[in-house]
Amino acid sequence: MPFSRRLFLGTAALAAAQMAQQNASAGDAQERLPDGNWSFSERDAAIAAPIQALLPPRLFDIHAHLYRTPDLGTPCPELTVQGPELVTRQIWRARLEQLTGPGRLAGGLFLPYPVKHGDVEAGNAFLASELKDEAPVRGLIVVTPQYPREQAEGYLRNPRIVGFKPYHVFASVPQTFDAALEEYLPEWVWEMAHAHRAVILLHLVRAAALSDPDNQRAIRTRCAKYPRAKLLLAHAGRGFHAPNTIRALPALKDLDNVYFDSAAVCEPDALMAILKTFGARRLLWGSDFPVSQQRGKCVTVGDAFSWICPRRIDVDPAAPACHPTLVGIESLRALGLATQLLDLTPRDLEDIYWNNAQRLLGIESA
Repeated sequence: MPFSRRLFLGTAALAAAQMAQQNASAGDAQERLPDGNWSFSERDAAIAAPIQALLPPRLFDIHAHLYRTPDLGTPCPELTVQGPELVTRQIWRARLEQLTGPGRLAGGLFLPYPVKHGDVEAGNAFLASELKDEAPVRGLIVVTPQYPREQAEGYLRNPRIVGFKPYHVFASVPQTFDAALEEYLPEWVWEMAHAHRAVILLHLVRAAALSDPDNQRAIRTRCAKYPRAKLLLAHAGRGFHAPNTIRALPALKDLDNVYFDSAAVCEPDALMAILKTFGARRLLWGSDFPVSQQRGKCVTVGDAFSWICPRRIDVDPAAPACHPTLVGIESLRALGLATQLLDLTPRDLEDIYWNNAQRLLGIESA
């Protein structure tokens, strides 16, 4: 064997051994970490404190999931397995107020946890059972392309059920992340939302999200055809890759029935663009509970985005220590930074964290 070849193989073997040792060290470090998903440490409290100081005294969470893990099917999502089996409004409040500060959560819009192999009807029934009191709370039911329209109509007779949650996993295509909007959000949902002035909470898919031409075309066409339907674009129009949202906003600016939530968005860029384009009355704070209880954050990387979590943090011994906090704290920090950099007023903050939800859901008039 030529010397150069032996040298290459020897170098490669050494590099592989070093990489294996680093990976083992990273695994050991991860096992020793005291802070995991669903936990709240003193370090988290220290990070959250200055963020809480910027929040108004009253918050409405526009995007939170309630569920029972047995309804989620097999395999059950990892994050939900790590938390309580029964996730009620009491669990939501107890966990989330660790992040927001006590006494601030005054209401919320709740929805089931949508999973492909779960029991959709059991999730909707449980959600409805969690709305039976006088608190300012509302709910959305999960709908699929196969969901019976008459069953959805029955839920809307409950004044606390105010709309729909479609989701791409229910599309009948091999790769649902590439699904067209029509493949998981059927026309009858738009018709019903228009008739009832109801909300559609939409998590966009496709690589370009809000910048995808077919997504834009479908949103413009349906919002114009059904102007009383209220389209709430989750995650800042799935703005985890901020340029996708920023590029798309001018094309939607003239639509009066489009709104955005901040749920799980951990960088301020897309939120600032929404505030500059649509103003403070079209952006609503949401936690995406229980995603808020996951440790890490989502960041724009290249032409897409990536979720950073403890096991993917650089563990080079020479690097400064890095301790990921919870997604809910990162998202609150991003929204707080956006509002600070744009010099929003206290009234603007009241709109984002409370008033916009009251108007969107008709709670004020009720």
